[in-house]
Amino acid sequence: GLILAMALSTWTVGRAADDPGERLYEGHCRKCHGGEGRGTSSAPSLVPFNRSYDEALDLIRHPLCDMPPIPASALSDGDVAKIVDYLKTIK
Repeated sequence: GLILAMALSTWTVGRAADDPGERLYEGHCRKCHGGEGRGTSSAPSLVPFNRSYDEALDLIRHPLCDMPPIPASALSDGDVAKIVDYLKTIK
């Protein structure tokens, strides 16, 4: 049991490190939107992710809700694109 748990934990960490969008999501979005964008009591689910990159960028920079805006100095436009690509892979 313990060895399997350790192996799965290592695989999960390695997988996140392989996907820059997932890594960025973990660092900037997970705290509020939860694992894999499934939502929490403080923020809505992001999946299935049906927004375009431009829509997502606008919402991140100028939210229409209680979410704090994330400036380009904290998360570049390119990083937003990587997060959008990652969220679109989640079924």
